[in-house]
Amino acid sequence: IWLTENRLYRSPNSMPDGPEKSIWGQEQKAWLKQTLLSSDAPYKLLISPTPLIGPDDLRKTDNHCDVGGFQHERDEFFNWLVEHNFVGNGFAIICGDRHWQYRSIHPLGIEEYSCGALVDANARPPRQPGDPKGTDPDNLIQQPYAQDPPSGGFLMASISTEQRTLTICWHDEHGERLHVYTLPVPSADR
Repeated sequence: IWLTENRLYRSPNSMPDGPEKSIWGQEQKAWLKQTLLSSDAPYKLLISPTPLIGPDDLRKTDNHCDVGGFQHERDEFFNWLVEHNFVGNGFAIICGDRHWQYRSIHPLGIEEYSCGALVDANARPPRQPGDPKGTDPDNLIQQPYAQDPPSGGFLMASISTEQRTLTICWHDEHGERLHVYTLPVPSADR
């Protein structure tokens, strides 16, 4: 797993989005890329405090999926993932800071799994792809799972070494399973 720090190195949210604006900072971004390239782990999970895909509320500008936020850095990183054959080869993102659970797929094929709110009191309905009040008004993001109705809960990831699979399970706050997804076995060339 890779854990990124999103507070220490970030540019101001009010800064215009572009090549100079960063949540990760140059040193952490270089570390992330170098260690992903050198890893021989079949699955590589980037655990981010905030979402990279979403969708999110259009009014926000404080994360990688927000318009006017940090999309330039996200897009550069996603293009790098494609260039280095990570997409569809065991790489995925797990994010926090959403008040609903989801599985979203970026148009480039990169997947993100949101753990959602921990308790019912903090849960809310999801922002759906295609929503004009969201960061994906053109409905480009696929969302095979979005928690409905909203509730608290958690996400659990488990690896089967025998089958070489990674399974993501979303649960409600009482531990009841809501949704399950198993990532395909990565190819040998990543």
